[in-house]
Amino acid sequence: MLTRADLKPLAEGEHGTFAASYWLDDDGKRLRPNPKEYEQSCEVGRSPEDTILRVVVQPVRDSGMQGRFAPSGTDGQLDFGADVQGLVRQEKASLGFRCDNPETTRMGAPYVEVEVSTRFTQPVPDRSHRAVLDILLKTTKAVVADYPCSNPLHLPDSVPTTAANFPPPGP
Repeated sequence: MLTRADLKPLAEGEHGTFAASYWLDDDGKRLRPNPKEYEQSCEVGRSPEDTILRVVVQPVRDSGMQGRFAPSGTDGQLDFGADVQGLVRQEKASLGFRCDNPETTRMGAPYVEVEVSTRFTQPVPDRSHRAVLDILLKTTKAVVADYPCSNPLHLPDSVPTTAANFPPPGP
């Protein structure tokens, strides 16, 4: 789903081959929450110790949505539209949305969270901030396409300009 162009800002100046590794891909559906209520994740890197990107897709119960997307400290809200909740931290960004379908009903977790994180801590290069947000939106759209929701879900065509900046580095 992701291309070299998507990943280039996160691996600037690095050479070699990067590979994707998956966690809990027991049902062959890498872009949907695991039916056993665990996260599905993908890491891209040269090795487990040299990961440049981690993408997580997981189910979320009603009670979990409130706490998960409440900003604190240097966290910032991400505005990707009325149908999604978003939060950005120094090294990661996430979107959560309601997705009504038979699987979410069976799991008792009607929400889905997509999280994208990097190995960067502080300061994160501006190009990397934008790449994380672009990857987050692209991944969320792929999740929605692979995991159809019966409820309307509207995502922007591109990252809104109001969402372009991560919070400043913390203390």
